[in-house]
Amino acid sequence: MPKFSDYFFWLKWIDKIIVGSLWWVIAIAIVLWLPFTRPWWWIFMPIFLAIELKKLYIWWIEWDYNYANKKWVVMEMIPPNEILTPLKAMEDIFTVLWPVLYSPPTWREIWFEGILPHAAEWMSFEIVSIEGKVHFFMRVTEGHKTAIESALYAHYPNLEINKVSDYTKNVPQNIPNEEWDVYGEDFILGKSQVYPIKTYEKFFEPQGEKISAEEKRIDPIISLLESMSKLGSGEQFWLQFIIMSVDDKDEPLFKKEGEKVIAEIAKRPQKKVVTWVDWLNILIQDLIFGPVKERVGEKATYKWREISRSEGGEREMVVTPGEREVITEVENKLKKPIFRTNIRGVYLAKRENFKLTHRTLVRSYFSHFQTQNLNYIRFSFLTRPKTQYFFRKRIPFLRSRRQFRNYVLRFTPLFPNRSRECLILNSEEMATIFHFPLKVAGSALPVMQRVESKKGGPPANLPTE
Repeated sequence: MPKFSDYFFWLKWIDKIIVGSLWWVIAIAIVLWLPFTRPWWWIFMPIFLAIELKKLYIWWIEWDYNYANKKWVVMEMIPPNEILTPLKAMEDIFTVLWPVLYSPPTWREIWFEGILPHAAEWMSFEIVSIEGKVHFFMRVTEGHKTAIESALYAHYPNLEINKVSDYTKNVPQNIPNEEWDVYGEDFILGKSQVYPIKTYEKFFEPQGEKISAEEKRIDPIISLLESMSKLGSGEQFWLQFIIMSVDDKDEPLFKKEGEKVIAEIAKRPQKKVVTWVDWLNILIQDLIFGPVKERVGEKATYKWREISRSEGGEREMVVTPGEREVITEVENKLKKPIFRTNIRGVYLAKRENFKLTHRTLVRSYFSHFQTQNLNYIRFSFLTRPKTQYFFRKRIPFLRSRRQFRNYVLRFTPLFPNRSRECLILNSEEMATIFHFPLKVAGSALPVMQRVESKKGGPPANLPTE
């Protein structure tokens, strides 16, 4: 049964389109309409215009100046035919990338150079299937190219990284159209951001065991690559991971919420924020009922009520194994570098080749990482190109086109908002969902471009004449 608030969904559109954009026009009209403010219009109007001009200036210097002058490069990563490097190496790569992408700007850089105040730098890792052939790409700025290549080569020396043209430009840029159709989904966490997903340590060999024991390893990404390799002629599937390095200043509630979850599970008393409502409630009780009587008889005393500075019961020293696991996993997520992440999957094909079953092939991949007591990855209902009520053709069309545009530009789902409908994942979680496929005994690797032979320099004793 729909909620009462669901019937007023249109109020959000009015607030966003009219109030959010034309508030200064409404405010000036009110000033000119009221008799006692009309003579002072020359004071109010510059203030309202200055506020709106500030927004326009910030937008111009951030996106029309700073972003427009950035040079982006797309590079294809070709993994070797056999990878035995443990997944800990990929986690270390994301750990190295965190300070590369993290550069909090100064006041001058924000106002005069257009550096974004939060999560100023970003990059994307992408897994792409073009008619069944799988590729690994990354899109970075020219300034970050060397640092990222060094981090990858340090752990994968046989990896090939080649600068290529942007594959997204090989299809019409006005999709969906009469010839092409597209379907895309953004993915978010199903629970609070502080709960981690199932990570690679739960799939691979226990710590301390040699990695050569291949029969004891499972690599979920092989199932994804296998599904992507099944695409036929005229079909493409693009999977994108946009990462932005963030800290407590960019996500101020993340660490606090994690500590709150740990305290609730461990049944620790929590510090209560005292508001004026609490003081008013105590005052009314004291005025109506008077002070609280303690003890009886001659030893009776009276005491005015006090506001409790903490909430929660007594700390329970014994927790269940499941609760202990949740506490451990949440603490583990909080202590590692975190990335604000956008995961987007886009399926596009010519209309005569478009298969409905291929639209959501990435959902089964993310089901590998779900647990009942922790977290899981699901698609976002807010940006999904499907609606159940009004404009059932127009809304999916507009959302599909926005999905395609955001993928090509590597923008977040609700741009210019760069935080909503994004995940908060740490380096371990990122290495779990994006890495190069490992060689697993008894499994066949899907069709993908690979380095078939190792490259090396000439012998040191090779004569030159």
